[in-house]
Amino acid sequence: MRNTICLLLATIVFGQSILEARAGAWLTPRARQEQTQPKPTIKERILEVPPGTMVEVRLLNKQKLRGRLGEVTNDGFSLQTAQGNKIATQQIAFADAKSVKKVEGNKGGHVLLYALAGIGALFVVLLVWALSQSGSE
Repeated sequence: MRNTICLLLATIVFGQSILEARAGAWLTPRARQEQTQPKPTIKERILEVPPGTMVEVRLLNKQKLRGRLGEVTNDGFSLQTAQGNKIATQQIAFADAKSVKKVEGNKGGHVLLYALAGIGALFVVLLVWALSQSGSE
């Protein structure tokens, strides 16, 4: 009986993820959409970001810049970067940029998610242990 309960719990915890991985369902909705649609250009991605947002820009020459997005024109955009105690504004052509991404400020949500996952795993282990103790008496 104890083995059956352990097998049932393992199937509940891990079974769905195994089935999803086999079917390719592990892809997020965004990843599925990226497979079917062409990737947006640098210009399209920049136009989606509101001015004043912190971004990280990777250039074709492998240089990485972090700063606030400024004015966007037909040929490129400006990036305000801090250099010492001064703020410098650089003009970057779309043709020179390899990638652009928003800089996330808060990672607290990830810590909460990991903590909840740990508590859930602890609960399952304690449940299996309690069931195994009650079966041996």
